Amino acid sequence: MSPLRTTLPRVPVFRRSIFTLSQLRQYSSSSQKPTSQTGVFYKAWTRPVAKTALLAVFVYQLAYWGWSKLEVDDIKEQKKAEITRLEAQVKKLQDEKRREEK
Repeated sequence: MSPLRTTLPRVPVFRRSIFTLSQLRQYSSSSQKPTSQTGVFYKAWTRPVAKTALLAVFVYQLAYWGWSKLEVDDIKEQKKAEITRLEAQVKKLQDEKRREEK
C-alpha cells in the first residue's frame, strides 16, 4: 500500500527564491500596462515626503510645546513678582495704619 501523501523535501524558510513576488507577478501576466511617469513618481517619493512631513509636524509640535512652557514659566514669574509687590504694599499700608492708631 502506498501512502496517501508523498513527502517532499522541505526547503528552509530562510532560503528564498531569487525572484520576488513582484517579479513573479510581472512574468505571469502576458500583457503589461506601460507604467506612467506619475505613478513612478508617487511610488518613489510618497514615503520620503510623508516621513519628512511627519517629522516636520513633530518638530513643530515640540517647538510649540517648548515655547508654551517658556511662556507659562514667564507668566508665573511675573505673577509671583506682582503678588510679592502687592503683599509688600499691603504690609506697608497696615504698618501706616497701626502708626496712626497709636
